[in-house]
Amino acid sequence: MRSACVGVLTVALLLSPNAPLATAEEQTAVEAATSAVAPRLHDWRSPGFPAVVSGRLYDAACSPLASVGSNVPNLPFRPGAVQTLEWARAANMRWIRVFATGHGIANDRAPRDSAAAIRRLRDLLDQAQAFNNAHPPEQSVYVLVSLTDYYPRGVPGDRHAYDAEGFRDAPVLPAPWYRAGTRRFDFDQEHDLGVLSDLPNYEVFYKPWVIDIVSSLAGSRALLGWQLGNELKARSSPRNDITPAQAYDWYLDFTRDMVDTIRTYDQNHLVFTGAQHVAQLVDWNYRDGDGALRPELLPTYAALVRQAADACGAHCWNVWGLTGYDASPFPLDDAAMFGRVGIASVYTEFGFTLEARGDSQQRFSADRSAAVRGGAPFAWVDIDGTQWPRAWSVSELAQRAGIAGIAPWGSPAPTAGAAMDADTGRGITFATDAEPLWAAWREAGAMLEAANRAAGPSAECRALDSRVRDSPGMAAR
Repeated sequence: MRSACVGVLTVALLLSPNAPLATAEEQTAVEAATSAVAPRLHDWRSPGFPAVVSGRLYDAACSPLASVGSNVPNLPFRPGAVQTLEWARAANMRWIRVFATGHGIANDRAPRDSAAAIRRLRDLLDQAQAFNNAHPPEQSVYVLVSLTDYYPRGVPGDRHAYDAEGFRDAPVLPAPWYRAGTRRFDFDQEHDLGVLSDLPNYEVFYKPWVIDIVSSLAGSRALLGWQLGNELKARSSPRNDITPAQAYDWYLDFTRDMVDTIRTYDQNHLVFTGAQHVAQLVDWNYRDGDGALRPELLPTYAALVRQAADACGAHCWNVWGLTGYDASPFPLDDAAMFGRVGIASVYTEFGFTLEARGDSQQRFSADRSAAVRGGAPFAWVDIDGTQWPRAWSVSELAQRAGIAGIAPWGSPAPTAGAAMDADTGRGITFATDAEPLWAAWREAGAMLEAANRAAGPSAECRALDSRVRDSPGMAAR
């Protein structure tokens, strides 16, 4: 993450396990951060479809769906769908995440237009529905569709640019892409790569693409929901006179517009945000280099969270999407803050870096399967200032942090075409430690599934009808 921090105070944390922040000043800062978040109505249920109620994820029958998922971004554009669904079921995975645009695939594979994407997605969803019809409801495997990619290849017609001095791994969607009303813009790239002219904003290609796809597939009962995009963020750019506040406002306005657009055509499915976490989204740290909290910055962080929670138009988004690698505490901070006001968070990507590749990645030198089972061997401090001797395991992320779902990255079934979705540096399939890592994830999924069965169907979920209840400003339950 490129740091654009303000403030210089470094907090000296106690090193004993579970030790709270020591001073009254630190405690006050944390309490102020927590109380600053304002709740909005983010629940959603359409009977017969997956739901979110009070920060928890439920399946179509309103049984809890705290679950492990899988990342298979290119599955619509390659063979192996049935094998992947079978593999997911056997591995105790309840949902798979795919990209409507594909992810890093060649021109001959990527969809040329929305019609091509719809054909591929419909075929996958039909196969998933047939699979679910052949199995008990508690073994259903749903599909989460990410509607675009922050990196190439995105929606046909969209263009990417190098927008950060500290990130040269790939071009991305620059901040003005999210700016409504400015359909074309010029952008001066970092790394002395020159000015790109006449770039389209999201309204030109992305919005019509979303309308076409959502309106065509809104009736699918195999669909878990729509994600606005993969790892979307709106960086500031001094070179282009774009401040962090401007970029964040554009991003949140884009979120409002696209959630309302989706709801115009789809009253059934959940809407996931496309963020990694707030600190990454706004390129801003409230922790120092070794992860210690900066209490004087927490009220600002809480205000940023509140802005995201309040990014609702006629409708609210339902699930805050997270990306977390190598036991980063930032996604957990978001999960805690949103969870306190009943908003669900899901790790759409989670993992540990086996190989260092590019300037944005750091190597994880410990045992990855042990980290999934028992937590990575990193001491850390949570948003309340409590010191923990180890990161949390996958099952603890659900139990302690209230994470509604979690999916390892690069986790396709080892079948025909799986190489298109594999990532041997951060993923599972084809990695050197694939066998023990798959075993660890199967165990984590089994534990979550056992807890779901023990809890039984939710009366609160069954009582909720999203088409009547979803209205900004409506009184809470």
